[in-house]
Amino acid sequence: MVLEIAPVPNRSTRGEWRRLALGLVVLTPMVLLVLLPAVLGLDRTIVTDSSMDGALGRGSVVLAREVPPLDLRVGDVIAVRPPGNGPQATVNRRIVAIDSGVATVESDKGGKASRQRVTLSDSAYSRVWLGVPWIGYPFAVQGGWVVLLVAAFAALILALAAGRRSAAKPVGPARTKLSVG
Repeated sequence: MVLEIAPVPNRSTRGEWRRLALGLVVLTPMVLLVLLPAVLGLDRTIVTDSSMDGALGRGSVVLAREVPPLDLRVGDVIAVRPPGNGPQATVNRRIVAIDSGVATVESDKGGKASRQRVTLSDSAYSRVWLGVPWIGYPFAVQGGWVVLLVAAFAALILALAAGRRSAAKPVGPARTKLSVG
């Protein structure tokens, strides 16, 4: 009489759990940065300059909420238009004083030389609610899309190589024949 014993397949390896954990660690912040602003009614911008390096470094993703001028306090970081004939994009600045409907703002890095007076006459101002460092860095540098595509391609190649390596490992013998005599 001959019995055939088939091994129980190994359902999960440490490598598979590590890949799952790595995927969750990478994807969870990305998904939150996409869904959180929509759910909470926040605006999402990327810091492209280094003037707020004390609090919001270059490449930080900033989540901001529109608030009325009466809700603004000293220490809040708001989005303002730069003085002069500069670009129409807004920059983030910290409020250092509020007096009679005029806010004095400055960058964390520039000090008194970067001070600007902003008349609080609009119905709402974009106040920073949360800043997440480094996530937006590929978009803050010149050619950021290229950096992002190269990083995604490298991650894909590494994932494929890890998948091939774990697939090449034998799980065990296909079948073992025992003779019972």
